[in-house]
Amino acid sequence: MSDQIEERADGESPDPDGRASQAEIDRRLKDIGYVLEDHNAHLVRLAHQRGTALFQKAFEGYGVTPTQVAVLATLLRYGDLPQNRIGKITAIDTATLSPLLKRLETLGLTQRVVSEQDQRVNLIQLTPKGFEFTFEVLPISQAVSDELLAPLNQRDRKRFIELLKKIAR
Repeated sequence: MSDQIEERADGESPDPDGRASQAEIDRRLKDIGYVLEDHNAHLVRLAHQRGTALFQKAFEGYGVTPTQVAVLATLLRYGDLPQNRIGKITAIDTATLSPLLKRLETLGLTQRVVSEQDQRVNLIQLTPKGFEFTFEVLPISQAVSDELLAPLNQRDRKRFIELLKKIAR
């Protein structure tokens, strides 16, 4: 941005404090093509906020977060896994995953076991309580997903998920 704001092409002078007029701001925003309400990152954030709010309401009293449910679902699907593999599958960084796994262990939903193939490797596995709990909460999680996508018909839902996968990878 230029340090010198002089007479503008539209004939407007800058404010005495050096700020552009609203007309200049509007013109420049139009030139850029920026509209917050149509910005994809803003819309993704709003959708995430809505999804989080729906999840929190549906899971009130369960004491788990969406990220914890993702880890439980991953262990259910893939079986016993080392922590780094869980992180890769779920896209959760180590700094977040370590305390999350400790919390799941404290809740009695997971436990650490030594790998039979490599005694140096600890695996995270669901406990019997963890299996039962995960099967109980996954339908609730799916209902939250369905509610979030309720404004879309089935064809649009499928396409939306396909597009999100392209963006997320």
